[in-house]
Amino acid sequence: MCAYNAPSLDDRKDIVVVEVPKLGKEAATRAIKEWGQPKSKITHLVFCTTSGVDMPRANYQLTKLLGLRSSGL
Repeated sequence: MCAYNAPSLDDRKDIVVVEVPKLGKEAATRAIKEWGQPKSKITHLVFCTTSGVDMPRANYQLTKLLGLRSSGL
């Protein structure tokens, strides 16, 4: 953050808004595969980030990327 010519905080936020859901999808896809059950059995999504104030939130975006039901979000 303090390096010369480093991206501004706004630039970094813009990157995070796009990349956090993608990273979450990669991790969740691996976990679901390891679990060995169909996605239809998933009833809850626990997601934590300190990435900012994007809308819609990363947990909702991740739900959409994974093709999960979004009721209750």
